[in-house]
Amino acid sequence: SALKLTETFDDGALAGWTHSSEAKYTGKAIAKKAKDTDDYGLYLPKEAQHYGVSKALSSPLDPSNGFALQFEARQEEGLECGGAYLKYLNADEYDADSFDGDTPYTVMFGPDKCGGTNKVHVIFKHKSPLDGEVEEKHLKNPPRMPVDEKVHLYSLEVNEDNTYTVSIDGKEERTGSLFEDFEPPFNPPKEIDDPDDKKPEDWVDEDKIPDPKAKKPADWDEDAPAMIPDMDAVKPDDWLDDEPAQVEDEEAVIPEDWDVEEDGDWEAPMVPNPACAEVSGCGEWTRPEKANPEYKGKWYAPMIDNPKYKGEWKPKQIANPKFYEDKTPLANIGKIGAVGVEVWTMSKGLVLDNIVADEDIAAVKAFGKDAFEAKAEAVNSAVEAREKEAKAKADAEAAREPSAPIGLRFFESIADKIPGPVGVFAQDAMSHFATNALHYYLTFVTLPIALIILFIAVKSMRPTDEQKSKKAQQAKDAKKKKDDDVKEDDDDENEGDENEPPAEDEKKTPSKRRVRRSS
Repeated sequence: SALKLTETFDDGALAGWTHSSEAKYTGKAIAKKAKDTDDYGLYLPKEAQHYGVSKALSSPLDPSNGFALQFEARQEEGLECGGAYLKYLNADEYDADSFDGDTPYTVMFGPDKCGGTNKVHVIFKHKSPLDGEVEEKHLKNPPRMPVDEKVHLYSLEVNEDNTYTVSIDGKEERTGSLFEDFEPPFNPPKEIDDPDDKKPEDWVDEDKIPDPKAKKPADWDEDAPAMIPDMDAVKPDDWLDDEPAQVEDEEAVIPEDWDVEEDGDWEAPMVPNPACAEVSGCGEWTRPEKANPEYKGKWYAPMIDNPKYKGEWKPKQIANPKFYEDKTPLANIGKIGAVGVEVWTMSKGLVLDNIVADEDIAAVKAFGKDAFEAKAEAVNSAVEAREKEAKAKADAEAAREPSAPIGLRFFESIADKIPGPVGVFAQDAMSHFATNALHYYLTFVTLPIALIILFIAVKSMRPTDEQKSKKAQQAKDAKKKKDDDVKEDDDDENEGDENEPPAEDEKKTPSKRRVRRSS
């Protein structure tokens, strides 16, 4: 016979699924062909959204005599934080339009991960046969969910004998009894602590007391120190008494934003004295200490059994007014009338598929095996191939990544010590050179060579000592010739004065050579 719930999404649509009309469910699930397969699934396309969508079963599922739930879940984009569980909703109180987080469910089953939480939930809502109170029963030690991009099959099998099995990808992860593995238990205890019972004021619950008859020994010295100087120790020969253990950091620079008025005078931080690194120590030598063999510490009286001890006090037990023994708890979790996705997720790309549920456990398991195995092989092989390709690409890029240019680390250390905007510029330049070796070598190799060539060229334009000496001799000869010319003119003028005295009213005209020299 057909299963009560068989959702394969083979039609490529969410036929029969209803989005909640509640305002907070802004995320809208869609039917989409899953990655690496031609199979459609219910897909959550956006992160940071609340999703609320549900579908009714063909007829209610009665869990009283056992049942099985199963579905596939895959995080195509990986999972940062979000749920991938399903709520199997109570048939008597299900309303598709108003479906929300408070809608009563029978079972909540599936993976959930966020922060420190990583578990596959198994939660029953059990109705007390005594007073009708509904209480959640949580699996105490749930398995962890796989955190990869592969497709996984989640199965919950609950048997008529009240045993259960949780499986992931067909492998049993948890199995046990409903009566032993859930908290709070399906059946409450027969007796409970009396809330009105109080411990008597004279109740003695200390089982040991100091011996009142014990006396401290006369030679017990409580003041003796635990450590004393080692008088056998001698100062090492290489100990440097005049060297301080710490010195100012010579490489430290005053911060750019240091304000003397607000921050006070800047002092370089202290660092270990490098002179002390190769010797036993520096500064004033003091004897090391050793354990004091005479030390006994504070004296305490030995402990003896307390004669007034009455034992650990516990409140008396009374009958539990809410006690019941439900031997068939599956009959009190309610019939399943619908399945719902009601989650908040910070990761897009959740795909749910092949959601099945029925009382026929064997039929559910067979359906899952047939639908899952072939898909898992294809999908998981594709995921592993991408992971392998990505790793190979990363390894290749790492192998191709050039090493830092020769000498760059030296210039980086200098740039780190330069304060202010100049230092920031220098550090940015070093970061650029780290990935642009050509620019680095042009700057720190070609440029210095060009400067050397320029220096040589300028130096070659300067006159040699021989040229300087020759030029000095030429200047000296020119000056001598000039002085001889002036003397010759003066002699000519004096000779003319003696032979032909000029008229009294005639002005004396200087020689053309002298006029020229004067000018």
